Parts: sequence; structure tokens; C-alpha cells
Amino acid sequence: MSFSTPIFYLMFLPAALVGFQLMGIFGRRYAVGFLTLVSLYFYYYGSRGVIVVLAASILANYVVADMIVRSAKRPAEQKFWLAAGIAGNLSVLCFFKYLFPLLNFFTVAGITHRNWGAVILPLGISFFTFTQISYLIDLKQGLAQQESLLNYTFFVTYFPHLVAGPIIRHKELMPQVSEKRRYRLNRDDVALGLTWFTMGMFKKVMIADQISPIADAFFTRPQGMGAAAAWLGALTYSMQLYFDFSGYSDMAVGIARMFSIRFPLNFNSPYKAPSIIDYWQRWHMTLTRFIMDYVYAPIQFSVSRRRLEKGRKVSRKATATLEGFVQMIAMPSLVTMFLVGVWHGAGIQFLLYGLLHGIYITINHAWRIFVPGESRLKRLVNVPVSVGITYVAAVVGDVFFRSNSLRDVWSVLADMGGRHGVGEIWSPGHAILVAALLAVVWLMPNTQEILGETQENDALNWSMVPRVRWSPTLPWWVATSFSFAVSMFYSTASTTFLYFKF
Repeated sequence: MSFSTPIFYLMFLPAALVGFQLMGIFGRRYAVGFLTLVSLYFYYYGSRGVIVVLAASILANYVVADMIVRSAKRPAEQKFWLAAGIAGNLSVLCFFKYLFPLLNFFTVAGITHRNWGAVILPLGISFFTFTQISYLIDLKQGLAQQESLLNYTFFVTYFPHLVAGPIIRHKELMPQVSEKRRYRLNRDDVALGLTWFTMGMFKKVMIADQISPIADAFFTRPQGMGAAAAWLGALTYSMQLYFDFSGYSDMAVGIARMFSIRFPLNFNSPYKAPSIIDYWQRWHMTLTRFIMDYVYAPIQFSVSRRRLEKGRKVSRKATATLEGFVQMIAMPSLVTMFLVGVWHGAGIQFLLYGLLHGIYITINHAWRIFVPGESRLKRLVNVPVSVGITYVAAVVGDVFFRSNSLRDVWSVLADMGGRHGVGEIWSPGHAILVAALLAVVWLMPNTQEILGETQENDALNWSMVPRVRWSPTLPWWVATSFSFAVSMFYSTASTTFLYFKF
């Protein structure tokens, strides 16, 4: 059940809001219990029998969490249960997401001689797996507390984040459903949440879905184009992906706010980023945070500890040496981003997508460390130039992300490089549309800036109209209602979000 389908916003969501209001009369347990049942039904509607996998995952992780708490005074045993929990979660994820594609790859390569078929990929398995891994780690580190089975199930399954994020940590959600709060709909939160939801729905339905056929047509038959047409196809997909994920992120945050629950932001104008490091701090922000906290930081800590054991320095000055840079910056960055690629999919193109961004980030670190801040070269690469370079790098990465095979990747990149000459743009209208969308992305404020809901550590964004601010007034009500009506008219029951497949 996609957020942008009529059955969701005309039936499911209103029923959930009314039910929450009624159950809130009886107190916290009833309100949270109702939202948990609603969330489980939301998942069942989209996955049917595969809900058994989600239920088994919740029960298994709940038991592991209990053992981690029980063994708090026995560090070795506690570490064992944490390792077992992480290994179990990753094993299930690998079985459903990677095992059969890998076996079929072996068949294609001639290593095996049978068709292994496929297994149904449980909806949102990457997201609820990472959510539960973070809980187990935070529980061991004292950053989360043990919850009842009802509360834990609510934490994992709360439907605005269940199938495509954001990846929520315990401390970000559960303190908001304490006994102290009032379990009723708040008029201000409903107004803000509905506006947030509508803005996201408009992005998804009226922009991403409308340009999707153009991008799909390009990547379905990617051979033999001139550079102009190839770049237009790649730029079109970059806009589709941007507005699709931005729209989903807005809708998820808006839905949660209708229930007076604040989610961490997951999208902050990544195409305005002046570096690829900054890009990943703006794109899928909660995934980046998860990877940095639970993958990159432990790898870097392990490398630093080994260097100290050998009597080598781990200071900032040490990273400015070739050996220190390779060990403490390049290797952790490449391994981390390789795993980000693996997380997105089992195809070789996803692995290369991760490695490519790992190389980008390594180069970005080298630029910061080895090129003096007052050098003429850095003065030449001003903010507009660096934003353009970052965006082009992201577009090249998106070719790996979107292509159906590695062969298609090389074909598209070769065409973008001018293998068949410059050629002609197949549709000037499409080029104008992409240019207009780029102007919106680069020159206009994003949703949270318009709504006045930026968070403390958000990167600053330049905007041509920075003073546009939402308020619960008649003009904004008319604009929101019109946007919702238009989006509703164009939405279909078959629409889905690109990140749902992860």
C-alpha cells in the first residue's frame, strides 16, 4: 500500500487517525496497541503471507534483546548475544536479498548448471533489519532501554517508516510515546503533517511519476545515442529519483507528525551539496548515519587501534601521509560505501555504485587534506562549481543505480562520453522540463525550510526565495487543497516508490 495511492490517503490514513483519536480516550496502551495493529495490517496488505518473516524477526530480536539485558553484568556473554543477534539479522537479509541472485549468477557464469529461481523479497526487509540491529547495539551500549513486546513491535512496525525508512533509532521514537503525552490528535500537528504529506505527494505524483516514462524509455533501450540525448536521459532519471525519494520522505515525516510524532529528517537538498561527503549527509540521511555509526566508525577505530599497537600515530597530521591516508581514510571509506552498494541490491552494478561513491569520497577527503585551503586551485573551485561537479558525479553514479545490467551501464556511459558524437536531443520539451526542475532544485527552498521545520544539524541551503514560510492561513489552505486535489486526480493504484524495492 503506497502512500500515494487513493486507498491509503482516502481510506487507510483517515481510519488510522480516527481510530487513534478514539483509542486515545482509554490511554497510552490502547493508542499504541491500535497503531501497532494498524501498522501490521499496513504491512500485511502489501506483503500478505510474507508478514510471517517480519513477525519472526520481531520475536527473535525481542528475545535477543532480553538476553542482552539479562547478561549486562557478564560482558562476554552480552557480547555473544549481540554478535548472535547481528549475525542472525544479516543472515536473514542475505538469504532473501542476495543468496538466489548470487546462485543464479554462478549459473550464468557456468559454475553451476541449474536455475535456482528466486524467493519473494519481504517488503522493507533492509529497513526493519537495520532498525533492529541499531536497537540491539544501542541497548548494549546503554543508549536504549528494554521495551515490552507491544512497545517493541510498535517501534519496529510503525507504518510511516516501516517499508522505506527513515531508519529510526530507539531514542528518536520511543520517548515520544511515553505515559506523559496526551494521546489525541493535535490540531496544529495535523495541519502541519497534512501539508507536509501533500507537498511530498505532489512531488511524487506530479513530478516523479510524470517523468518516469521518459527515464524508463531511455534505460530500457540505452544503446546508440548521441551524448546530448544520453545526458538528457541520465539527468531525467536523476530528477525522477530526487523527487520520488524526496516525496516519500516528506510523506513519511508528514504522516508521523499527524500523530504528533517527530521523525528525523531523511532528505535535505542533496543536489545543493558542494561536495560528495556533504551529498551523503543530505541524501538518505538516516542510512548515512547508520553506516557511519555502526560500520565506518568501528572500522576506523579498529585501524587506529592496530596502528597504535604498532607505535604509529593516528593524529590528523598522520592522515596527511600517504600510509596514514590509505589506512585511516581510504580503506574505511571504500569498505563502507561498498556495503552501501550491497545494501541497495545484489547486482554487480550496485556493488560498483558503492565502490564508485567510495572513490568519490576518498578523492573528496584527499582534496580537503592535501590541497591547501588558500591555494589558487581551491579558489577557482568556488561553491557553484563544486555543486556542479558534485551533481555530475552523482548523475554518473545514478547510471549504475538505474541500469538493468552492467552491459547497459557501460553503454550509457560510453554514449554520455560521446561514443556516437554529440547528436541531437530527441525532445526539446523534455530538455526544458529538466532545466526547469533543476532550477527548482537549486534555487528554491526545500519542504522543511518552507515549513520552518529544519533541524539543528542540518546543512545550510541557499535559496532564491528564502522567506517563503508556511503558516496555517487561508491562502496556504487553498494552495494545499489545490495541490492535494490535483495529485489525487493523477494518482493511481499501481504507483509505488523507487526505494520500496530495497
